[in-house]
Amino acid sequence: MDSLLPLFEIGHRSIGRVKSRLLTGPSPVVVFEHLGVLSGDELPRLLATAEDHMKAADEPTGMRKRLVNVLVEAMDNLGRHGLELMGDATFALLVRDQDGYHLATGNVVPCATGLVLSERVAILNMMGREDLKAHYLKMLAGTGRSGKGGAGLGLLTLARKSASPIVMSCEKLGPFTSYFTLEVRVGMHDDISQGAA
Repeated sequence: MDSLLPLFEIGHRSIGRVKSRLLTGPSPVVVFEHLGVLSGDELPRLLATAEDHMKAADEPTGMRKRLVNVLVEAMDNLGRHGLELMGDATFALLVRDQDGYHLATGNVVPCATGLVLSERVAILNMMGREDLKAHYLKMLAGTGRSGKGGAGLGLLTLARKSASPIVMSCEKLGPFTSYFTLEVRVGMHDDISQGAA
């Protein structure tokens, strides 16, 4: 990726690549598309847009709950791991097609954060549903979390509530920053545990 591009252009190109892929199937619908700084007011608006769309489409309750969980965790990760000064390159895209909902996000992160996130996603993608649940319960009982979360619980929740695999990429922008994208799918017929754990 060209780090000499303005931040907004980096985000614009990234969301454009994702859209060109997700909008090629039969009858896709963009539920929401956000590009730029993700302010505190934006998350409730995007969640409300998604919930309105799901209600209008009469989606099953289980699918709606899973998608809301995924949206909250993914948006929280954008804020938690992104570099605030480079927020203009942030994007979030939610598309509905015949397979379900596809959520894609992207933002600038420190290179070290990008590497850690990539490794965690790779490990989560290798785990089965039962392993994910057991790991989740173990992390909840552990002491590695702070009041702000942490310890990888957000990514683990994404893995548990979405279809496997989580798709991600991490492209270096310069010596200190990378552009991290994440894609998850919440489908109508996904075999995903609905328990509270």
